Amino acid sequence: MGFIFKVISFLGGWVAIAVLALSVSAGLYLACEIAEEYSSTVRRYLHKSTLGIGFAYIILALDGLPFTKCALGLFAYFSYLPLLATFPFVQPVSLVTIWALLVTLANHISWFNYFLSHDYREELRSSYDESSFISGGNPAMRVMGFLFIFVWLVPLGFFISLTSIDDSLPLAQQSKKTKGMFRTFVDGLWEKRSLFSSAANTTQKRYE
Repeated sequence: MGFIFKVISFLGGWVAIAVLALSVSAGLYLACEIAEEYSSTVRRYLHKSTLGIGFAYIILALDGLPFTKCALGLFAYFSYLPLLATFPFVQPVSLVTIWALLVTLANHISWFNYFLSHDYREELRSSYDESSFISGGNPAMRVMGFLFIFVWLVPLGFFISLTSIDDSLPLAQQSKKTKGMFRTFVDGLWEKRSLFSSAANTTQKRYE
């Protein structure tokens, strides 16, 4: 392969990643707005999803996946239930919130290490059958599908739905519309970008 082909492929790959990241951010922002409007519906969805995926972890353990990792996943999902008591409001610096973040990170690392382990690769190699649709296919897509459903789905739902409890105070509600923490973070970045652009334009005009 030629040098030009490698350069174009490299740059195109990074552009694709940037477009994908932008698309995901826009999708999360839209989902955050929907979650703010229908918080009770989102709460029911999160509750049922948490219990459903927790039950699915039991089935996965019986199906042959590592028991310790399934037990950690089950424990992590049950750790999300206390967040529903005050949903959609949450105290960012609290034992419940910090513990939920820690178990989510531990669950992610646990499964990520499993899919990178030599045992999984050997099992994948021994069970791979090109004539089977379930056994065949792209292994990376199967790993991403598992991680999305069993590791990221419910935490992502909490991430775009939760609102800081400070925004539930009467003074905060009178001064501005209540927004989720993710949307507040994105809006803050956008405001800082606008201020920086305005300051740069003002400085440029002074030297013209």
